[in-house]
Amino acid sequence: MIDWVTMKVSCEHDGIISNGEVVSLSKDGDSIEWSLIKFLPVVGSHDATVSIRSITQSTIEISGNPVKWLQGHNLFGTNDLHRLVWLFFTELLKIPELKLKPTMEQLNRIKHGGYTISRIDINETWHLPSRDDVLAWIRASGQKMRLKHRGAGQFSGDTLYWGKGSRRWVLKCYSKGDEINGKKSNFPNELRTPEMLAYADKALRMEVTLKSNQLRELLHHDA
Repeated sequence: MIDWVTMKVSCEHDGIISNGEVVSLSKDGDSIEWSLIKFLPVVGSHDATVSIRSITQSTIEISGNPVKWLQGHNLFGTNDLHRLVWLFFTELLKIPELKLKPTMEQLNRIKHGGYTISRIDINETWHLPSRDDVLAWIRASGQKMRLKHRGAGQFSGDTLYWGKGSRRWVLKCYSKGDEINGKKSNFPNELRTPEMLAYADKALRMEVTLKSNQLRELLHHDA
């Protein structure tokens, strides 16, 4: 399923979408060297948020988990990127504070994938008999699994990474049950049904993050 997207979208809008601005002044304080508009958090289902900011008057940047924003969780979702972005964007249009006013041409482009992605996270889930089996699989992978150009995995807590810190792509595997029951979990209490918890408890998740350098290479190969 698609788990995270950072993208630039052509969309007319009134004003500037921002949460303030970061400004760098020259050493003597007489001039601005550069400035950066900060992302505005936008709340969706069950208080999940995505971040949005203006790039130009006709371009916005969006970063976040559209599945979680739409349904409050990312236990399961979709691999159909175009449909997901379209459903997500049509919900954004309902938020009057954003003052989004896309043209018909812009809407048509968005519906058919006309946007620029600089990061995308994609995951798949396998169900094992229990969470203990999931954790045992991860530990065994840390000991025995090697990837070309990445070598052995590295643990951060109970999550196993390959290529952590890479500018191109990162692969990780983890227990979804551990994630939603951890101290830093933001999984909504109202969604903690026995069925949802049982689904997560047996879930081994593998997730790859593709960054801008890797995406540009893939696009070049497909051209």
